[in-house]
Amino acid sequence: MEENNKSSMGGIVGTIIIIALIVLGGLYFWGKQLKESRSLENLGTEETSEMTTDELNTMESDLQSADLDNLDAELKEEVQ
Repeated sequence: MEENNKSSMGGIVGTIIIIALIVLGGLYFWGKQLKESRSLENLGTEETSEMTTDELNTMESDLQSADLDNLDAELKEEVQ
């Protein structure tokens, strides 16, 4: 009888250890995935913040110097 109890306890302990390893592995991979997604978000933010003031000023001056008054005239000519 005593041997039967020891073998059933061994099975229970083994099962608990296996479940604990599976849970810990899942948490590890979940944390790794969160870290990668955060680094990808930061990468996108860094690329946007790398745009300098000079580039923004250049883009603004290009927009201001663009002649948009006759834009529809070209379209009317193409349609006719």
